[in-house]
Amino acid sequence: MRLQKQVAFIVMCMVLIPESGFGADLSPAKWKVEEKARAEEAEQMPWPLQARVVEGQQGLVTGTMSPIAVHAGVEALRQGGTAADAAAAVALTQISTALGSYVSYAGILQLVYYDAKSGKVSTMNAGWNSYLGETDPKSIPVDDLGPLAFGKNGTEGAEGRKTLVPGFMAGIEQMHKRFGRLPFRELFQPAIWYAENGVTISPLLATYFKMRETLLSRTPEGRAFMNQAGDGLPKPGDRFVQAALAATLRGVARDGARYMYTGPWGQHFVQAVQHEGGKATMEDMKRYQPIWEEPLSTTFLGHTIYVPGKSTEGSYQVLEALNLAEELKLDRMGAYGKDAKAFQALTQILRKAEADSYTDQYMRQNGLKSSREDQITKAYAKNAAALMEPRDQPPQEGPPHHTDAVVVIDRWGNIAALSHSINTVLWGTTGMVVDGIPVPDAAGFQQARLAGIKPGDPVPQDIAPLIAMTGAKPVLAIASVGSSLVPETVRLVVGTLANRLDPLAAMAAPPLLINMEPMKPGESFLTKPELIPEGAYDLEFLQHLRESGVNIEQKSQQEVYGIKGTAVMGTIDPQTHVMRSVETPGIYGFAAAY
Repeated sequence: MRLQKQVAFIVMCMVLIPESGFGADLSPAKWKVEEKARAEEAEQMPWPLQARVVEGQQGLVTGTMSPIAVHAGVEALRQGGTAADAAAAVALTQISTALGSYVSYAGILQLVYYDAKSGKVSTMNAGWNSYLGETDPKSIPVDDLGPLAFGKNGTEGAEGRKTLVPGFMAGIEQMHKRFGRLPFRELFQPAIWYAENGVTISPLLATYFKMRETLLSRTPEGRAFMNQAGDGLPKPGDRFVQAALAATLRGVARDGARYMYTGPWGQHFVQAVQHEGGKATMEDMKRYQPIWEEPLSTTFLGHTIYVPGKSTEGSYQVLEALNLAEELKLDRMGAYGKDAKAFQALTQILRKAEADSYTDQYMRQNGLKSSREDQITKAYAKNAAALMEPRDQPPQEGPPHHTDAVVVIDRWGNIAALSHSINTVLWGTTGMVVDGIPVPDAAGFQQARLAGIKPGDPVPQDIAPLIAMTGAKPVLAIASVGSSLVPETVRLVVGTLANRLDPLAAMAAPPLLINMEPMKPGESFLTKPELIPEGAYDLEFLQHLRESGVNIEQKSQQEVYGIKGTAVMGTIDPQTHVMRSVETPGIYGFAAAY
């Protein structure tokens, strides 16, 4: 009898091991051969080849750009991980497979998380911190942003001054400590494996290297970084091995995020920044902490919308836009891609929300309160909707957002909506590489924003993932990236919750674009044209727009990909609990479920 009890206990432990996370092994060496091969083959394409709905009962992972990373997230869920574990595995792997080009371990992170057990939504801002010693941010050299500069030329100078204290790795660790289940070290295994064993250079990655060769070549470390597929510029089919990065990731997996702040990487980062004229110190690294805060929220047509807290500017824009959309009754119009009146209203709403993030002159002139908290109330939306004329002043900055987005739903109903970013153009402009990690230059376009805060303070950011609830049940999660990330978020919420489009139709609708171009003679912020993708709308629709007074300017597909937003989303049926996401050709989003 005693032996039977011991055997039963051992069997029970074996059953519970995957659920508790002990014994998990996320290494791609252990993945099913056919699944690994399929993910690596899909990685060679920037987007899915066909539209499809992905659904499951136990778990859902959707993310931008990297099918390999999405599969890493599914493996984390299969082995008993939570949404937080899977989201961390996806984000960590995305950077490894992207070679640190448009996302970075030295970047930033934003999280909205629904905890099913408590029914509570939490948010975390792991954005940049400024340097205590940077007291003259207006003199920071200007980035060379390439096609996003719109005529602005970069300025030469101390490249180290363009850097900031990164938040990504501290954010990953904090998310795991609060909501994770698997061992922290295991979340790094897919990223380490692809760093050590190499990533096959896709045509897109090869193009990235051609575009940024001159800037990466500025330093010996940058040139060594480019040569990790052999001598010369990486070409499609080459195997890019990141040995120094693998060593760094092993250090973080072993020692925790402190390895990148007060440990070896943090020390080397400070030395490199100071060598390039920057103001970083070990005190800046030591004092970094992500910001946990209560979410901001509003109601929208019977749903409650949760976005990041007060430290995130993009949250205010999303909530203000949704309140205006409800007030202007977009749910009684057609979808903006078919209804010219809806297009006009939605683009006006987005321009108003964008404008309100820069100045309160318009509100003072019209007797409206000027605080950001007032702007996300229903009362403000009612008054503003009656006026609905964007103020005649352009934004001061139009920061680029090269980012990845992740949405994960686990078997317990936990949801992670996470976005992380290099927050600049590919690999940045510094040419600095510290222990395998290219260093971003996000201070080089945010001089005005930095001048508005105290040295050493967190830098406001715009990334705003979202979770929507119906009563006490989550029904929708969206994480958006790219220069037009706020319009991307708002159009998907309006499409799914107001126009009741199925997710595939909502995702496939033409993107709505922020016009960041400088004003032409005689133009104002009010009269700047609405940018639309060439060929996205039929001639009759365009004629209706022009007749209704909408000033439009068509952009080529190549131009659109530089300024559009990209989103991934997951839905949960409140009755059946089926989890769904979608894949659409032309959109950098992949999904998997089980």
